[in-house]
Amino acid sequence: MPESAEYPAGCARTHRIADLAPGDEAVLAGRIVAGMDEDSPRLVDESGEVGLTCSRTRETPRVGDVVELRGIWRPTEFQVQSHRVLAPALRAPEAGPSPGILRTRARVLSFLRRFFENAGFLEVETPLLVPSPGMEPHLDAFETRYSENGNARRYFLPTSPEYAMKRLLSSGYERIFQICKSFRQDAPGPMHSPEFTLLEWYRAYADYNTIMADTENLIHGLVRDVTGSSSVIYRGRAVDFTPPWQRLNVREAFARYAGVRADPAGDLDGFIHEARQQGHRSVSHGDPFEVAFFKVFLDAVEKRLGAGRPTFLVDYPAEMAALARLKQNAPGIAERFELYVSGVELANAFTELNDPAEQRARLEDEAAQRQHSGRPAYPIDEQFLGALEAGMPPAAGIALGIDRLLMVLTDARHIRDVVAIPFCNA
Repeated sequence: MPESAEYPAGCARTHRIADLAPGDEAVLAGRIVAGMDEDSPRLVDESGEVGLTCSRTRETPRVGDVVELRGIWRPTEFQVQSHRVLAPALRAPEAGPSPGILRTRARVLSFLRRFFENAGFLEVETPLLVPSPGMEPHLDAFETRYSENGNARRYFLPTSPEYAMKRLLSSGYERIFQICKSFRQDAPGPMHSPEFTLLEWYRAYADYNTIMADTENLIHGLVRDVTGSSSVIYRGRAVDFTPPWQRLNVREAFARYAGVRADPAGDLDGFIHEARQQGHRSVSHGDPFEVAFFKVFLDAVEKRLGAGRPTFLVDYPAEMAALARLKQNAPGIAERFELYVSGVELANAFTELNDPAEQRARLEDEAAQRQHSGRPAYPIDEQFLGALEAGMPPAAGIALGIDRLLMVLTDARHIRDVVAIPFCNA
């Protein structure tokens, strides 16, 4: 098929807009956008934009078209001598994120890799099609099928690379990190996207205190690299990332911010009674433990965490241990923390459970909870359990949301503002 003359194969561009110097004779290329009035169009390329003046005897480039312009750069505008259409605009272009956001995102990813490489970590990649996505009772995964010789098998997009990375710990890799896409069947919203970017890292022969120190050093260094300061303005308030950050255990947080001192795990009736006395009327007698816990947490606690400086919320009830080890001297407490900045959860971390029998029991319990609540049933990951049975060293790890971290760094209001192409549910 012959190529249309309306779509040339290339152009003779000599300069980007940001590289122009007064008096330059140049060939520019980019998109025409409207100026303050119809007689003052502008040219935009990735490096910037410039005002145009066109000879009255020549046709003015059409707004929207991608063009090549020949002319001379004067102190305030580019004087167009001739132009050529490279790609006509048949519709309005899709609005994308600001170039500054994408450059910040690229800078963040580059900094993260340098930080971990300098600390002796190995970057790894694990599969995006997995036989088991995770058993958390409150998370649903995306499912697909792989067919071979007429046989179809269920596969899933991972909600986290955690299982696979722990298999690598068991194989002898002691410091590993990964930046990857993860997927969860969450409704899109200001802080949620069904597809998002995670940073996970794991240390063998370490516990969650070491991961807290890693997190402080990583994010403080990142903030200084991106902003030149130890602070950012997020949601109208300065947040100082200078270590050490606040460490607040769960019981202290409920007492401080919700006025509830009863143990929600050990004394659920007392917790509900005290919560209602403190005005948390959404809590009802008969609420299961986690329901009562999160009603109070979301109503009064979470939004106050990380105000002014980051907060590690540490030591969750054992019933919320997930994949975390329990404290040896306090078996009712899990060595788990979450990181909060201005009421936004950025990360979730554990001293990792490496007892295969206990891990199997927890996964089976989570599978039963999924069935009881009517959620999709997922198979238990036997390869993960096999890695624990082979012997996984004591370890700690963390999952940190890159998109939310970028929201804090750029004071973005919505997660779609910090990704190149947002999730589309149209």
